[in-house]
Amino acid sequence: MASERSEVDERLIARFNQELGTDLKNMHKCADLVKYYRSELEDLRDRITVTEADCIPSVKSVVLTSQSLLSELQSKEATIGDYNAKVTQRIETHRQLMETVGARMEQIRELQTVRDYLALVQDVTNISEALEASMNAKDDGKPVALYVALAGPNSVLDRLGGIEAPQLKMYARSTAFHWHDVLLQKYSVEFESLLKTIKWPNLNQTLEQFNPSKDHIHKLVLLSESLFLLKLPGDQDLLSVKLTPSIYCRPYSAPIELFVKPFRQRFKFHFTGHKQTNRLDRPEWYLTQVLQWAKENHIFVGQHFQSPALRAGITNSNVRLEFVRGLVQLAVEKLAVDIEQIVRDEALFAHLIDEVLAFEEDLKLTLGYPTSFPSVVSVLLQPVYFLKWMAIEEKFTTDKMDAMLSTDDPFELLDPANLDELKIPKCADQFVRLLDAIKERYRSLPQPGQRLQFLDLQLKLIDNFRRRLVQLYNDPTNAANPTKIINAIHYLTSVLRDWGESVHYLHLHATLYGPDSDEISSVFDRTIEELDHWQHTLVNGLVTWIVHEITVRSRPYRYDLWPSMGVHDAKETLAVSASASEMFQTAIKLLHDMEQELSANVFSVVLRMIAGQLDEWMVASMVMNTKFSAGGIQQFAYDMTRNLFVMFGQYTDHPKLLFKRTNDACILLTLPLGSALLLRETLRNETTESEDVTRALREIGIVICNKGTALDVLDRRNDMPAIG
Repeated sequence: MASERSEVDERLIARFNQELGTDLKNMHKCADLVKYYRSELEDLRDRITVTEADCIPSVKSVVLTSQSLLSELQSKEATIGDYNAKVTQRIETHRQLMETVGARMEQIRELQTVRDYLALVQDVTNISEALEASMNAKDDGKPVALYVALAGPNSVLDRLGGIEAPQLKMYARSTAFHWHDVLLQKYSVEFESLLKTIKWPNLNQTLEQFNPSKDHIHKLVLLSESLFLLKLPGDQDLLSVKLTPSIYCRPYSAPIELFVKPFRQRFKFHFTGHKQTNRLDRPEWYLTQVLQWAKENHIFVGQHFQSPALRAGITNSNVRLEFVRGLVQLAVEKLAVDIEQIVRDEALFAHLIDEVLAFEEDLKLTLGYPTSFPSVVSVLLQPVYFLKWMAIEEKFTTDKMDAMLSTDDPFELLDPANLDELKIPKCADQFVRLLDAIKERYRSLPQPGQRLQFLDLQLKLIDNFRRRLVQLYNDPTNAANPTKIINAIHYLTSVLRDWGESVHYLHLHATLYGPDSDEISSVFDRTIEELDHWQHTLVNGLVTWIVHEITVRSRPYRYDLWPSMGVHDAKETLAVSASASEMFQTAIKLLHDMEQELSANVFSVVLRMIAGQLDEWMVASMVMNTKFSAGGIQQFAYDMTRNLFVMFGQYTDHPKLLFKRTNDACILLTLPLGSALLLRETLRNETTESEDVTRALREIGIVICNKGTALDVLDRRNDMPAIG
């Protein structure tokens, strides 16, 4: 309950507690306090009563003001009712007025709609009548202007766009289509008549030989501008022509259609029906004819008729290319009819593919035909035919690859008389050319997915080629030199690395993995990785065989009289050990053969690997397995530094770097006895820091031997006293 007390209650309680104190005996004072406070309250009430003479002036003023305002508010409240009644009556009056005006306005709007409707009807009728009247007039431009007013930009049809009047729209569109057909017929007849006058089409003539008069050209230009303006009513972007069930293109303008019409008639005459020129096995006949017509006439069309097209508002069309497109469409329509029969015969279909690709390439290179335009190859790219195409490509390329490896000597070098550093086998060069030919066949295909399917075919062929090379390498009956197989793999790998950085394959990489992919930098990365693995495997096998051939002839050398060999007479010239002659001769021959047979890059790798394995063998099997007298040390150091190192020095500038262990062993063996003893003491001293050991070895030229190996080599010397 204490929480419900107000601030005044708390103050009163505190006041009473102060007056009464803590002694219960003071409770009798409560009655006195009640009397005292009652007296005080009555006195206060009298003081704030306005009628009393001793009322506080400020309180009296406030009370009087409040009473005056209260009276005024009561008076205002009495008038609110009157105002409310008046306002309600006024609102009702205005509401009735708005209903009356609204009905009238609705009638006005209906009349305006009828007026606008009739005005549009009248406009269509007037234009139609004006067109009728102008058909036989001398002003050839007036009918076109009237048609543009009916169906062109900002025309009557445009004004109908936002109006709900289906019957009126139907009437206007029907009228527009009627006059479009009438005017098109009128100007087309005149245009065709002029074309005949100038002896169009131009066949088998150069542009200089085909030279119509300027007057005829001027009339054709004027007529073409009128024809360009005679567009079909409606949105031009929605118009399309269906060439095949899956190939659509936008219609070309009337002048282009009239230019193409004579060619269409000739094309139909020669390449349809039972004519001898209409043969399924000779698609190149009509493709070549279309290409020839285009080359002979496209410049004339572009020179004279691009400007009238621009004046007619056609800014997004190249008239020259539109003419070429019209001719190409003849071949597309022809192939769309023939392909059902051609695809049943694999040989015919393969021949068709070759001819179509050659046609497309010539079309793009000589005439600049855009990839986005309908093309003959589009017929082949329909799914059912594209699958057949891919199957033929795979079969053809696989057979060709097999044929490359089945010749008498597929690994014959390209130019034995002028060997280059790559040492390219013939089959590897042919295979790379095959891959490049595949790329040329598909690089212009319009869809990335189609190009990726051909890329997949290339990758599959590369994998098959690699497998065949490895099989040949492992086949004991195969007569091919292993080095040439390694060269083939190395050359293919080098080519793929270069191709991976070309624009064509970078685009495919971006399509396949995304432009921001960090995992793979080239479409050939995984293939190159596999080829590198097998090249490394084959090179390892080759190096192992070479080192074995060398070391197997080392027995006489290893068991020579090294512990008891006398010091060589300083007056005589040292010669290589007789016991090493067979081993060194084998090494010389094999290195020479490898240098002649392997490409420069592969030989460099093989040379380092052979040297590395011989270096380890020479220390582990030769130095560590014998004792050396002073004469033996002298002879061994000469054999190594003046013969073995020099032998490899024919192929590298710094042979010592290839034989770091052997060179270190020679340094330790030839070290003066005093220096050798001091070095051994330093190395054996357990208190010597590792840094001091390293420094001591480096000071005498030791590069790779550690402390333990250095001590073992020093112990091979007969002149070193035994320890302990």
